[in-house]
Parts: sequence; structure tokens; C-alpha cells
Amino acid sequence: MKTRIPDQAFNAYVDGRLGVKAERDVMHALEKDPAGAARVAAWRRQSEALRAALSPIADEPLPLSIVLKIRAAVPEGTGNPLVIGVLLGFLAGLVCGFGLNWIVIH
Repeated sequence: MKTRIPDQAFNAYVDGRLGVKAERDVMHALEKDPAGAARVAAWRRQSEALRAALSPIADEPLPLSIVLKIRAAVPEGTGNPLVIGVLLGFLAGLVCGFGLNWIVIH
């Protein structure tokens, strides 16, 4: 009996990126679907072959010209998650402080 597994769940299962419950559900569905299980095995073999073929390239450092272009495109000091988090926390504190002050006064 063939059970339809959504493509997103199927891809995540093949890549090993499903949560425990979702993985269990997909495994249960594949027990009833030999064609789906064969498809999973084929996709996993393909994924392993791609990793083996492309890992030397993926491990290479970026060329200096690309690194310099990226640095030039992103101004220094912007996009730093710590800076953004501190500023958002400060603003949230201000809003809460003014809100509490307004509630107490009125």
C-alpha cells in the first residue's frame, strides 16, 4: 500500500533533518511502501555520492577577490547579531519603562 509522503518531509527524511515524531511517521509510512523505501535508498546513495565528489571543493577557501567583494558590500559594524540584540533589548526596556510609568501615573 502506497502512502503519500509530502515532498518536504521526504527530502528532510533523506537528509536526516526530521524531528523524532516526523521521522517515526515517515518510517512507518515507508514500511508500507516498498517503492518509497527504494526511492529513499536511491536518494541517499545519490546524496553520499555527491558529498564524496564535491567535498574537496566545498573545503576549499573562498578566493580572496570574493572575500574582498563581500567585505566591501557589507559595511563594518552592521548586521552583528550581538549589537542588534543589545539595541533591541535596550529599546524593549525603554518601551516597558515608559509603559509602566504611564500606567502608574494614570
